[in-house]
Amino acid sequence: MKQLWNRWRPWHKVAFVMFGTLLIAGTVGCITVWYMLKETADTMYEPLPSRERPSFLTSDGANSGRTDLPKLSAGSDADRNRAPLSVHDGGMPDLSAQDPFTLLLIGVDERDGDRGRSDTLAFVTVQPKRGTASILSIPRDTRTRIEGTSTEDKINHAYAFGGVLMTVATVEKLLQAPVHFYVKTNMDGFTAMIDAIDGVDVANAFDFDLDGAVFQQGNIHLSGSDALKFVRMRKQDPDGDFGRMSRQRQVLQAMLHKAGRLSSAASWGTLLDHVKRYVRTNIRFEQWSDLWLHYRSEINNVEHDTLQGKGAKIGGIYYLLVDDQERQRVRKNIYKNLDDTP
Repeated sequence: MKQLWNRWRPWHKVAFVMFGTLLIAGTVGCITVWYMLKETADTMYEPLPSRERPSFLTSDGANSGRTDLPKLSAGSDADRNRAPLSVHDGGMPDLSAQDPFTLLLIGVDERDGDRGRSDTLAFVTVQPKRGTASILSIPRDTRTRIEGTSTEDKINHAYAFGGVLMTVATVEKLLQAPVHFYVKTNMDGFTAMIDAIDGVDVANAFDFDLDGAVFQQGNIHLSGSDALKFVRMRKQDPDGDFGRMSRQRQVLQAMLHKAGRLSSAASWGTLLDHVKRYVRTNIRFEQWSDLWLHYRSEINNVEHDTLQGKGAKIGGIYYLLVDDQERQRVRKNIYKNLDDTP
């Protein structure tokens, strides 16, 4: 090697040293980011309580059975009559084998001393063998029976009554479909993560203002605080909560696109610090790795849908009432999306 080195011209030596330095720096950077990602995944990992869950039937018939769980702790809602929680499952997917899976996105508005409510609910199905994913937005005013109670209420109250577990079980009951994974984020984290990537760009459909912020029609840049106002507005939207959910999808897609373009370990570190603080999920680090390796490049077609219903007031409170025909429609689409046929 010494003889070879002596025979090289000076510019050969310079090029070799520069390339070697860059390679080492790149390797150290990759290792640093890898450890940052692992630490983040370990911190935000929060499994659901261990439980037995019978399978759903894929037909339009009733579910195949019920499993009773211990009663939930009363929390801040001790006066409610609680019943054993019934949950369901179609079997956990093998992400290393590119199995289809479902994911429940839960955006919560938590405050000090108050668990809060779910501000955003989206049921995602992913089918890598066909390169498709589907996002079903569930309006927060949807009236349904809250699993673990004897009460019909707005679906976003499930989180206030029983946290992630009750939210997952209530969505499963409403859609008659399994929730394999969940990702929960605090709305404060939503603001912090957008600021960490220097804001996002979206196309605004019409002029409006909210809490001192003015949003003009057209392409606009949003800071974290403005993005939160942008996705929360619904009273000025002609489509009400449905328009609000459309803006939520816009901002989420813009966040993912912007985050995917981060190049430095420092930028990733700032973003991941916020993720560790504000995001919780039952997806383990190894499963995140499988998603990155086996799913990221396969998904090229994302469909969007919204659970439809009719608005009505019951006891002076506004609800969205979803009929059986609509529930069957979305359930049929869910199982079509989960079909393992390429």
